[in-house]
Amino acid sequence: MKTISFIRHAQSQANAGQATIDDATIKLTDLGRQQAIALAETIIQKPDLIICSKYLRIQLTSIPLISKFPHVRVNILPLHEFTYLSSAKCASTTTHQRENWVVDYWEYNDADYIHDTGAESFTQFIKRIQLCLDILTTIEYHNIIVFTHGHVLRAIWQILAGHQFLSADEQMHHFYHNMGLLPVPNTCIFKANFSNNEWQIIEPQLPDFLFL
Repeated sequence: MKTISFIRHAQSQANAGQATIDDATIKLTDLGRQQAIALAETIIQKPDLIICSKYLRIQLTSIPLISKFPHVRVNILPLHEFTYLSSAKCASTTTHQRENWVVDYWEYNDADYIHDTGAESFTQFIKRIQLCLDILTTIEYHNIIVFTHGHVLRAIWQILAGHQFLSADEQMHHFYHNMGLLPVPNTCIFKANFSNNEWQIIEPQLPDFLFL
Protein backbone atom coordinates (compact mmCIF):
# COMPACT_ATOMS: atom_id res chain seq x y z
CA MET A 1 0.00 0.00 0.00
CA LYS A 2 1.14 3.53 -0.81
CA THR A 3 0.51 6.38 1.63
CA ILE A 4 0.76 9.95 0.42
CA SER A 5 0.75 12.91 2.80
CA PHE A 6 -0.37 16.10 1.03
CA ILE A 7 0.79 19.15 3.00
CA ARG A 8 -0.12 22.77 2.41
CA HIS A 9 2.72 25.30 2.63
CA ALA A 10 3.34 27.39 5.74
CA GLN A 11 1.99 30.92 6.11
CA SER A 12 3.00 33.05 3.13
CA GLN A 13 3.17 36.80 2.61
CA ALA A 14 -0.13 36.62 0.69
CA ASN A 15 -1.78 34.65 3.51
CA ALA A 16 -0.74 37.41 5.89
CA GLY A 17 -2.37 40.06 3.69
CA GLN A 18 0.83 41.53 2.26
CA ALA A 19 1.11 42.84 -1.30
CA THR A 20 2.87 40.41 -3.64
CA ILE A 21 4.46 40.73 -7.07
CA ASP A 22 4.08 37.28 -8.60
CA ASP A 23 2.38 34.12 -7.35
CA ALA A 24 5.44 31.98 -7.99
CA THR A 25 7.83 34.10 -5.90
CA ILE A 26 5.76 34.67 -2.75
CA LYS A 27 7.88 34.04 0.38
CA LEU A 28 7.02 32.82 3.87
CA THR A 29 6.42 35.13 6.81
CA ASP A 30 8.35 34.80 10.07
CA LEU A 31 5.42 32.77 11.40
CA GLY A 32 5.50 30.65 8.27
CA ARG A 33 9.15 29.81 8.84
CA GLN A 34 8.35 28.78 12.41
CA GLN A 35 5.48 26.63 11.16
CA ALA A 36 7.76 24.91 8.64
CA ILE A 37 10.25 24.04 11.38
CA ALA A 38 7.48 22.80 13.70
CA LEU A 39 6.02 20.70 10.91
CA ALA A 40 9.33 18.95 10.26
CA GLU A 41 9.65 18.15 13.96
CA THR A 42 6.29 16.34 13.96
CA ILE A 43 7.26 14.03 11.07
CA ILE A 44 9.13 11.17 12.72
CA GLN A 45 9.08 8.46 10.06
CA LYS A 46 11.56 8.93 7.25
CA PRO A 47 9.70 9.34 3.92
CA ASP A 48 10.75 7.44 0.82
CA LEU A 49 10.22 10.48 -1.40
CA ILE A 50 9.52 14.19 -0.98
CA ILE A 51 7.67 16.01 -3.75
CA CYS A 52 7.38 19.79 -4.08
CA SER A 53 5.77 22.26 -6.42
CA LYS A 54 8.01 24.79 -8.16
CA TYR A 55 6.72 27.81 -6.20
CA LEU A 56 9.05 29.50 -3.71
CA ARG A 57 6.77 29.23 -0.67
CA ILE A 58 6.67 25.47 -1.17
CA GLN A 59 10.45 25.25 -1.49
CA LEU A 60 10.89 27.25 1.73
CA THR A 61 8.32 25.15 3.60
CA SER A 62 10.06 21.92 2.62
CA ILE A 63 13.59 22.99 3.63
CA PRO A 64 13.40 21.93 7.32
CA LEU A 65 12.11 18.46 6.41
CA ILE A 66 14.62 18.00 3.60
CA SER A 67 17.37 19.03 6.03
CA LYS A 68 16.06 16.51 8.56
CA PHE A 69 16.19 13.71 5.98
CA PRO A 70 19.02 14.83 3.65
CA HIS A 71 19.33 11.53 1.82
CA VAL A 72 15.69 11.34 0.75
CA ARG A 73 15.07 11.98 -2.92
CA VAL A 74 13.25 15.22 -3.81
CA ASN A 75 11.19 15.54 -7.01
CA ILE A 76 9.28 18.44 -8.55
CA LEU A 77 5.78 17.93 -9.95
CA PRO A 78 3.46 20.57 -11.46
CA LEU A 79 1.39 20.79 -8.29
CA HIS A 80 1.70 24.57 -8.07
CA GLU A 81 -1.25 26.72 -7.09
CA PHE A 82 -4.19 27.48 -9.35
CA THR A 83 -3.34 30.94 -10.71
CA TYR A 84 -6.65 31.95 -12.22
CA LEU A 85 -5.95 35.70 -12.09
CA SER A 86 -3.21 37.15 -14.27
CA SER A 87 -0.04 37.78 -12.25
CA ALA A 88 0.76 40.78 -14.43
CA LYS A 89 -2.59 42.40 -13.70
CA CYS A 90 -2.42 41.54 -10.00
CA ALA A 91 1.17 42.63 -9.38
CA SER A 92 1.69 44.56 -6.11
CA THR A 93 -1.86 43.93 -4.87
CA THR A 94 -3.08 42.30 -1.67
CA THR A 95 -5.62 39.54 -1.23
CA HIS A 96 -8.09 42.15 0.00
CA GLN A 97 -7.58 44.30 -3.10
CA ARG A 98 -8.25 41.30 -5.34
CA GLU A 99 -11.48 40.26 -3.63
CA ASN A 100 -13.83 41.67 -6.27
CA TRP A 101 -11.78 40.14 -9.11
CA VAL A 102 -11.91 36.78 -7.35
CA VAL A 103 -15.70 36.92 -6.93
CA ASP A 104 -16.16 37.99 -10.55
CA TYR A 105 -14.00 35.11 -11.79
CA TRP A 106 -15.87 32.41 -9.90
CA GLU A 107 -19.33 33.85 -10.55
CA TYR A 108 -18.60 33.99 -14.28
CA ASN A 109 -18.26 30.19 -13.98
CA ASP A 110 -16.66 29.44 -17.33
CA ALA A 111 -14.23 26.56 -16.85
CA ASP A 112 -12.39 27.38 -20.09
CA TYR A 113 -12.02 31.11 -19.40
CA ILE A 114 -8.45 32.45 -19.06
CA HIS A 115 -8.18 35.77 -17.27
CA ASP A 116 -5.02 36.97 -19.05
CA THR A 117 -1.30 36.32 -19.45
CA GLY A 118 0.09 34.06 -16.75
CA ALA A 119 -3.27 32.59 -15.77
CA GLU A 120 -4.77 29.20 -16.55
CA SER A 121 -8.34 28.03 -16.95
CA PHE A 122 -10.10 25.84 -14.40
CA THR A 123 -10.16 23.06 -16.99
CA GLN A 124 -6.39 23.29 -17.44
CA PHE A 125 -5.91 23.29 -13.68
CA ILE A 126 -7.96 20.12 -13.12
CA LYS A 127 -6.20 18.32 -15.98
CA ARG A 128 -2.82 19.29 -14.49
CA ILE A 129 -3.75 17.93 -11.06
CA GLN A 130 -5.22 14.74 -12.52
CA LEU A 131 -1.96 14.19 -14.41
CA CYS A 132 0.01 14.54 -11.17
CA LEU A 133 -2.27 12.06 -9.40
CA ASP A 134 -1.75 9.62 -12.25
CA ILE A 135 2.01 10.02 -11.87
CA LEU A 136 1.77 9.44 -8.11
CA THR A 137 0.02 6.11 -8.67
CA THR A 138 2.94 4.87 -10.77
CA ILE A 139 5.83 6.03 -8.55
CA GLU A 140 7.54 3.08 -6.86
CA TYR A 141 7.63 4.48 -3.34
CA HIS A 142 5.39 3.67 -0.38
CA ASN A 143 5.66 6.67 1.95
CA ILE A 144 5.49 9.92 0.00
CA ILE A 145 5.24 13.49 1.27
CA VAL A 146 3.88 16.10 -1.12
CA PHE A 147 4.17 19.84 -0.40
CA THR A 148 1.50 21.75 -2.28
CA HIS A 149 -1.20 24.47 -2.10
CA GLY A 150 -4.71 25.14 -0.87
CA HIS A 151 -6.68 24.97 -4.12
CA VAL A 152 -4.61 21.98 -5.18
CA LEU A 153 -5.60 20.13 -2.00
CA ARG A 154 -9.27 20.93 -2.65
CA ALA A 155 -8.97 19.72 -6.24
CA ILE A 156 -7.27 16.50 -5.14
CA TRP A 157 -10.01 15.78 -2.64
CA GLN A 158 -12.72 16.53 -5.18
CA ILE A 159 -11.11 14.13 -7.66
CA LEU A 160 -10.41 11.38 -5.13
CA ALA A 161 -13.95 11.62 -3.74
CA GLY A 162 -15.15 10.49 -7.16
CA HIS A 163 -17.73 13.18 -7.81
CA GLN A 164 -19.33 12.92 -11.25
CA PHE A 165 -20.19 16.10 -13.15
CA LEU A 166 -22.17 16.73 -16.32
CA SER A 167 -19.73 19.43 -17.44
CA ALA A 168 -16.53 21.25 -16.49
CA ASP A 169 -18.63 24.31 -15.61
CA GLU A 170 -20.63 22.22 -13.14
CA GLN A 171 -17.41 20.94 -11.61
CA MET A 172 -16.12 24.50 -11.28
CA HIS A 173 -19.37 25.60 -9.61
CA HIS A 174 -19.16 22.68 -7.17
CA PHE A 175 -15.49 23.41 -6.44
CA TYR A 176 -16.13 27.08 -5.59
CA HIS A 177 -19.30 26.63 -3.56
CA ASN A 178 -17.82 23.82 -1.47
CA MET A 179 -14.52 25.49 -0.57
CA GLY A 180 -15.72 26.17 2.95
CA LEU A 181 -16.40 22.47 3.54
CA LEU A 182 -12.69 21.67 3.30
CA PRO A 183 -10.63 24.11 5.38
CA VAL A 184 -6.97 24.03 4.41
CA PRO A 185 -4.97 25.95 7.04
CA ASN A 186 -1.28 26.39 6.49
CA THR A 187 0.76 23.18 7.01
CA CYS A 188 -2.32 21.01 7.40
CA ILE A 189 -1.76 17.39 6.36
CA PHE A 190 -4.22 15.40 4.25
CA LYS A 191 -3.44 11.73 3.78
CA ALA A 192 -4.58 9.24 1.18
CA ASN A 193 -3.77 5.59 0.59
CA PHE A 194 -3.45 4.01 -2.84
CA SER A 195 -3.79 0.25 -3.14
CA ASN A 196 -5.20 -2.14 -5.74
CA ASN A 197 -5.78 0.77 -8.13
CA GLU A 198 -8.05 2.54 -5.65
CA TRP A 199 -7.65 5.69 -3.55
CA GLN A 200 -8.79 5.86 0.04
CA ILE A 201 -9.12 9.28 1.65
CA ILE A 202 -7.94 9.68 5.26
CA GLU A 203 -9.20 12.49 7.48
CA PRO A 204 -7.15 15.73 7.53
CA GLN A 205 -4.67 16.19 10.38
CA LEU A 206 -4.48 19.67 11.91
CA PRO A 207 -1.56 19.93 14.36
CA ASP A 208 -1.80 22.43 17.24
CA PHE A 209 1.21 24.38 16.02
CA LEU A 210 -0.77 25.61 13.02
CA PHE A 211 -2.15 28.35 15.21
CA LEU A 212 1.04 29.61 16.83
